Amino acid sequence: MSIDWPVLAVKGDGLAASNTDQLLVLNHEVRRTEHALAVARQRARWSNISMLLGPLLAVVLYVLLYMPVTVVPVAIRTAIYIPAIPIVACFCGAAFYLKKYRGYPERDNQQKKLYLSEGDLELKLARQRDERKILLANADTPPRVRRVTYKEDAYTDVDHLRAESKRYRSVNNFLQGIIIIGSLAATGASGVSTEVPVLRWVTLALTFAVGISSGFMGYFKYKERSFYLQQTADAIENEWEAVEIGVGRYKDSDEETALADFVEEVHRLKSEQKKRQQNLEQPPDVRSADE
Repeated sequence: MSIDWPVLAVKGDGLAASNTDQLLVLNHEVRRTEHALAVARQRARWSNISMLLGPLLAVVLYVLLYMPVTVVPVAIRTAIYIPAIPIVACFCGAAFYLKKYRGYPERDNQQKKLYLSEGDLELKLARQRDERKILLANADTPPRVRRVTYKEDAYTDVDHLRAESKRYRSVNNFLQGIIIIGSLAATGASGVSTEVPVLRWVTLALTFAVGISSGFMGYFKYKERSFYLQQTADAIENEWEAVEIGVGRYKDSDEETALADFVEEVHRLKSEQKKRQQNLEQPPDVRSADE
């Protein structure tokens, strides 16, 4: 598989095109490659999940098929099999397709569809970043241009932080819903399990699901991760709007000073977010000792 790498023609007295234009084009290429790498990783993640859940659900259905009728009545077994069989087929089909066609789908110059693997995209991204470093070094880009570029990229960081916060919040809400509904359903099922013995298995399954959800929420701290990400995104957005319209700390500052203060503040906010993220990754006893 061949990849068309973007090549910058560097001459002795500078670049063939405008330095600013070259930098904008290269930044755009870096963002495109980052997006492609994120899609490729997401496809690989879903392929692994599908390959795990497909056979696992198939085994559960196979075991359920040979369980006594007194334990799992025919009506309940039929109600489980009708939606479960298509789900198993979808998982197996998705695993086969995503494993066969790995990577990011793209078309070459002959409009032929090909798939760039994660390794190819990582090498491409590393090369583009190295080329950007060389461009900045050879072009002697003024600090003001770098700060303006950093300022514009900051709003993209806000979108990324909010998207990640939304993802963690969705996972937290889903697990919290399982805990609430599962707890109430398990309590109700246990109350009538003496009259309907099959509900004992339902109670066991609900209790197991509630325990798993509670454990995941306590260990991975989805709510805290979402909160800190949203907080950082809001803080960066407030700074961006303040420097854009010249209010707050930027009210009496000239453009150069305002840009310098903005870059410093956003860098501080990002550093604090990384420290919070690292703190959440540590075990509870280490977190309490640090605090």
